[in-house]
Parts: sequence; C-alpha cells; structure tokens
Amino acid sequence: MRKIIASITFCLLVFCFANSFAQDLKTNINNNKDLDSLRKKEEGGADSVVFNSKFVRYTSYKLTKDSIRTIPIDTGLTGIQNFSPIAQPRRPTVGTGLLGLAATSMLFEPSRTIGFDAGFHALDFYTLNHDDIRFYQARSPFTRLYYVSGSDKEQVLQLLHTQNIKKNWNAGAQFNRIGANGDYFHQRGDDLNASVFTWYQSTNKRYNLWADAVFNTLKAQENGSILKEGIFEPTGETLVDKLAEPTRLRTAKQLFRKTSLMLKQTYFVGRIDSTGVSTAQNILPTNKITYTLTYAKNAYSFKKDEDDAYNVLPKGLVDDIFTNDSTNVMHVQNEFVYSFFLRAKGSSFIKNELKIDAGIRHDFYDYKQYGLLRDTTKYYDHTSAFQNITLLGTLGYRFSNRLDLNLDVQQIFQGENAGDFMYEAKSNLLLSNKFGRITLGAYLQNKSPEEVFRRYYGNHYRWNLTSVLDRTKTASASFGYVNDKYKFDAAVNYYLITDYLYFAQNGSNGIIPTQKSGDINLLKISAGKKFTYKSFHLDAYVVYQKTDSKNILRTPEVYTFNSLYKDQTFFKVFKTQIGIDVRYNTPYNNLSYSPAASQFYNGDAIALGTKPVVDVWVKAGLRRANLFLKYDYVNQGLFNGGFYTVNKYPMPDRLLKFGVSWNFYD
Repeated sequence: MRKIIASITFCLLVFCFANSFAQDLKTNINNNKDLDSLRKKEEGGADSVVFNSKFVRYTSYKLTKDSIRTIPIDTGLTGIQNFSPIAQPRRPTVGTGLLGLAATSMLFEPSRTIGFDAGFHALDFYTLNHDDIRFYQARSPFTRLYYVSGSDKEQVLQLLHTQNIKKNWNAGAQFNRIGANGDYFHQRGDDLNASVFTWYQSTNKRYNLWADAVFNTLKAQENGSILKEGIFEPTGETLVDKLAEPTRLRTAKQLFRKTSLMLKQTYFVGRIDSTGVSTAQNILPTNKITYTLTYAKNAYSFKKDEDDAYNVLPKGLVDDIFTNDSTNVMHVQNEFVYSFFLRAKGSSFIKNELKIDAGIRHDFYDYKQYGLLRDTTKYYDHTSAFQNITLLGTLGYRFSNRLDLNLDVQQIFQGENAGDFMYEAKSNLLLSNKFGRITLGAYLQNKSPEEVFRRYYGNHYRWNLTSVLDRTKTASASFGYVNDKYKFDAAVNYYLITDYLYFAQNGSNGIIPTQKSGDINLLKISAGKKFTYKSFHLDAYVVYQKTDSKNILRTPEVYTFNSLYKDQTFFKVFKTQIGIDVRYNTPYNNLSYSPAASQFYNGDAIALGTKPVVDVWVKAGLRRANLFLKYDYVNQGLFNGGFYTVNKYPMPDRLLKFGVSWNFYD
C-alpha cells in the first residue's frame, strides 16, 4: 500500500510542478524509430497530434557528440505495443521467465567497452542509463503518460514531464516502474527508474550545459525454477495450479541499486554554422571544448535465508542457510575533449569537412566486495581503489554529403587496465536516394576480463584468477546497407574473437570462469524489409548466425520476426491498426542460470525445442492518445503447452494486455 500511495503522490507532483519529468524508457536513436514514425504520419495524412507536438523537440548525449542535433518527438502508433525491453523485435532475449527478472541477449552482441567492468549485467535491460535520457526544447509544457496493464501479472508505468523555464533553459524528470508477478511462486520482478535533467543553452548558442541524475532500484526474486522438468513435453506432467507448484528456492532475491550523476558542458569557439530540415536541426561548431563529469555508485547483492534442499547452489562455505553477498562500485570520471572542424563557409550542404578530436579521460574506482553473517558482521571484506587514464582521439573527413570517413581511438595508457584499447573505423557512402546508402565498419578491441571473472568471494563461489586470465581480443568487420525508398536494410558482421571468456558448469550445480584458448569465428547476417500493398503491411526481419564454436557461443542459427498488419483511418483522424506478430528461432544449446552469482553460463548441452510464438494486437490513435490491446502467445496449446529460453525456467503463459500512451502539451 505504501508503494501505491508513493506512486500516486509522485504522479500528482509530476503534473503540478514546473520542473518535472522526461524521456521514454529504452529508446534507441540508432534505429530511427522516431524518424520512421514521423515520416509515416507525413505520408499518411493529417494527425491532430502533430499540430501540438511540433513545438517539442529533443536531443541526447549521442546526438550532441559532434554538433547539437534536435529531432521531433514521436506521437504515432509505430511500435507502441512493443513496450517490453526484453521483447523487442530486433533484439530478442532469453531469460528466467518474466519481465523484470534476469535476461541476456539471444543473438550474439559483443561488449564494445574497455576498462573496468564489475560484470553484473543480468538486469541491464531494465536499467535507465545516461544515454537513454532525452533533453528537450519545449515551447509549451509537455507531459507523457504511458501505462500497460496485464492484470496483476504485468504492469508498466512511465511518466515524464518537461517544460522550458526560460526560452533557452529546459528542465524535466521521468519516472518508470515495472511490476510483474510470474505464474509460479516467488517469481516477481520489481524495477523502478527515475531521472531529473536539465538543458541550458546560452542566447548566442555557444555554451551548452546538460545535466542529469538517474536512479535505479532493481529487485528480482529467484525461485531457482520449479521442481518439475519437461512440463511442456507430450509426456510431461500436467500442472493443475502453477502458483502452487513447489519451487527450488523460496526466499532468494537479487537487489541492484544504481545511482549516477552526469554533467556535460560544451563551448563553441569561432564560427557557428547551422542546418535545418523538416525532421532534424543541427548547430555545427568550428571549434568546441567539451568537459564531462560523471559520478556513479552501484551496489549488487544476493540474499537468501533458507535451506537449499534441492541443491540449486553449491553448499554454503560459511553458512548453509543464510547468504548476504554484496559488491559495491563507486566511479568518478572526468573527460576533456577539444574538437576542431574545418569546412567551407556558406555551403548549402557540408563538404570537404575535416574533424579532429583530441581528449583525455580519467576514471577513479573504489571497489568493495564483502559477505555478511546473520548478525551483520563481515566474514569477508575486500577493498580496492585504482584508476585508469585513457587517450581519446578522432579523425574524420567528410568529402561531401555522400561520403565520409571516421577513425576513432581509445587507448588506456596508464592504470589498472593499461593496455586496453578500442580502434574503430567507419565510412558512410550515399549512392543515391533511389539506390540507398552503404556503411562500412571495422574495429579492433583489447579488453580486460570483467572483475567477476577475475576475482569473486561469496558464500557459494570463490575464485581468484587475476594472474591466470588474459585479455579478450576482438577483430570485427561490418557491411551495412539501407534503402529508405524501398524500406530495406541489411547488415553483415564478422567477428574473430581470441581468448573468449564465459562461465562454464562446475560440478552438478556450480559455475567457474573459463577462457577459450585460440580463436572463435562468427558470421552474422541480418535483413529487414517492409512490404506494403494498399492498406496491408508486412514488416519482416531475419538473422542468420554461423560459428565454429556452437557449444561456447550459444546462440541460434536463425531468428526471425514478422509483423503483418492492416491500416485503417476513420473520419481522417481516427487511425487504427490490427495485426499479428510471429517470432521464431531454430533450436540451439541453451544457456543455464546461476542465481547466487547472477550469471548465465554454459551448462549441459541441451537443445530445447522451439515453436513459433504468435501475438495478436490492435492499436488506435485519436488526438493525443494512442491505445493498444495485445494478446501475447495466443497460440499457446496449439504446438505445445509452453516453451523455455533458459534451461529449467518456463516462460510466461498467454496474457491479454492493455496499454495507453497519452500526451499533454499544456
């Protein structure tokens, strides 16, 4: 009840105060969903929302790297039913059975970072990061409410409000909440995100300040799966009441807390150019000084208070009943970058532009790992403070608005992870508006092992492999093609990975860090196409992956997502869509999951059966509100009674969901 009262109070504050809330959860700018939806509205006829939404634009940290680019908010129907961060059409996941619980990518997605990493990523899909924050320019106050209800099984709430305090100063905040109760006992995900942010721009547009603070509290109950296995097989046992089915764990839980503050300042020296088109506006400097300060404090803990009668975890090394293992990381980052741009003056489009970035980054870490007894005394306490200094550099040349070339360098030359580097090259070639554009890319990465691989000390696991593990080297080349006219995109990615790190099974219920000596090859090919015939649409996406180490890189060979739907507009403003989504992946050796370490690992080589999963939905938009009704997994019982994505953890049953997105401009 206290949580409900707190949420209602927060909602009232959002709508009453001027310095409130901003940004949609997990929006990916690179996928151009905003631009696609806006383009669709422009081509499809009048929409009453557009009249007011044109006064609200936003940017993000990614959109301010070289210039200040703002784009309009999205008010269309596109993708509003795909609200779940673990059920995105082009980024499928595997997990332990519920929104809010541990999940990882189904497709191969290598980490592109270097330097220190604590290594706890099982709940990353629910984390609000600085790159997710939007900074607005709002000529009128803007508020968005997004709510999804699937009875008590699944509820999602997103609130944001933003408005200009002055013409050149905006402030806002955001609140997100996920509450999900699984079909089985002790299976709940409870995630809370909040942020406050501001954007100040001087009247001459030379000085900009972006600041935000993000708060994440992620709670995930761990039931260790139900006792019965193979329940979806033809000869499997029938479950009369799933909630009454005994589970292997009854009190275990994860608690992740992440708090971070970021302050970014830029100052333009010399001439300032600008461009403006219907969907994007750019302010282009010739000289830029950037300073960024980041402070983060993260805490990861696993707790249980019960006898592990079913041997889900290795026997407790200190206490068989009680476990309270924690890892805390405090991180302070200072980054300074000077940027120089040399371009012709007065051109209608940018050509022969030279760009040079030179910078330095300092990272300080205070790392702590400890274990608590029931009386709160520590049976283990490890503390380490260290730093990294990274050299940053970028060299780019834009030959014209059709061709550019960019080189990017990150090299840690002093500190705990000295020797880590990321070298990247990328080129964009616009063939024509008819024939599309090509993107060529390549990178070379040398990355230190994550800390959870190097050293871990808890009640159930202990290892110290600091002097044993080597850095992981990754060489990658990519080819991308996009044709907006024919609504087609394709990509080819090749990865050569040396000394790959993963968790392997150790005994009947344990895990151990393992490093594959030698090379692993993986080829990933993807393609997407949007077909249209009158008012009917088919959005198709397929991925093919091939590796020479199937038992180590556990990922399906083929994944596909297809959405068939029909557009219908009534009275010129009431837009509707009715559709069906089908997703499928080929069988492969699935991952297993260890609750005590919060890590996915390569367990027994079991290829779980796969069948298509079908969802049906209907969406409607009128004035400022968009609504949808969605029935997840409507074909349950047709091919089989359910499915797994991780060993022993059944996925949710069919579920009817209702959602609404409502925008307010005053």
